[in-house]
Amino acid sequence: MEVGIIAPIKMLDKYCITEFQYCLPKLIVESKKYRNFYSKHQNVFTIMDMRKMGWKKEPEDFGIVEKALSMVTPDLVILPSYMYELGRTLEVGRRFLEEFKPKHVAGCLEGTTYEEVEACKDCLKEMGVGAFASPSHLYKTYKEDVQVYIENHLHIKELGGLDGILVTSLPVRLGLLGRLVSDYLPSPPSLNFYEEENNFPLIVERNIKEVLTYYEERVER
Repeated sequence: MEVGIIAPIKMLDKYCITEFQYCLPKLIVESKKYRNFYSKHQNVFTIMDMRKMGWKKEPEDFGIVEKALSMVTPDLVILPSYMYELGRTLEVGRRFLEEFKPKHVAGCLEGTTYEEVEACKDCLKEMGVGAFASPSHLYKTYKEDVQVYIENHLHIKELGGLDGILVTSLPVRLGLLGRLVSDYLPSPPSLNFYEEENNFPLIVERNIKEVLTYYEERVER
């Protein structure tokens, strides 16, 4: 499993140090520092997720998406989706493909059951989509044949043994609270991208190193 770290805007240079990077359209448009960070890197793989900010996965406004894509060219676009909603996810995915015609795209899987997620995948394949992303709320339902895993809310081992790319803010969220990745309960709150205070930098660094080491060891095995 390859890993990309998600961090607050002020901490991007310090903590987003791996080959894989993850960004959101609204922050690309609104923050010059954020935009510059994802524009300057030449030897990384940038993933742009077409979702709104916040805990509930919903599509970003297409007007914001258009502006973001004119500012930063990602290596992979994750199609917009509606949390757990199969029909609306396929509808918005189809509209996105027609309007933006991205070269490299991963369909974001949704559904309430294993069967619905499989149906979502089949329909996306019919649209010409060949790669897939799984949001964290689906991990208990579906983890098969997924290329990108979005976020990590329980613990670092929840995706152990799988291949693909994991983009996660968990080591940073825990570290900013002064907690190690082994101290994951109760679950930390969602990441505040505008957070400026970092009272435990050594703990954040230790958490990131532990997460990267864990997944590197899983690959070696």
